[in-house]
Amino acid sequence: MQTIPPFVSRGLRAGVWAWLTGLVPVMALASPLLRCQFEVNAEAQQHAFAPTRDPYPVTSIDLNQRFRFKAVVLGDDQRVELINLYVYYHTRRQPMLMQHVKFVAPVAQQTPAPDALTGQMAVYSPFLGKELQYSCALHEVTP
Repeated sequence: MQTIPPFVSRGLRAGVWAWLTGLVPVMALASPLLRCQFEVNAEAQQHAFAPTRDPYPVTSIDLNQRFRFKAVVLGDDQRVELINLYVYYHTRRQPMLMQHVKFVAPVAQQTPAPDALTGQMAVYSPFLGKELQYSCALHEVTP
């Protein structure tokens, strides 16, 4: 059995004793998560995007049948290496790329503002002038 020297303070002794006996709870590690807010035709939506190692299976999301949005968050449960955001406009034939934004090695925050990563973005369709407004923030979340 471990003994704690008498010169160690009472508070520190209690902490060391808890650590030695395994009574200290294990802290869960925080993981990055990209959260984005969208507004099309005064309709609001929110979506979350987790990090991935393989960008190819990442699919885009539909936003009111006018726009598509794709967030490729490359990284793992500890750190994000790269974020690529794509905004497409629906055309009769296929989605048309309107915007591509890249963020290299962004830092996740515990309580970021909703637009901490991107700021408030606005993208306009080439036809009819439809507007997509969005903002994203990289959160540090615990499971």
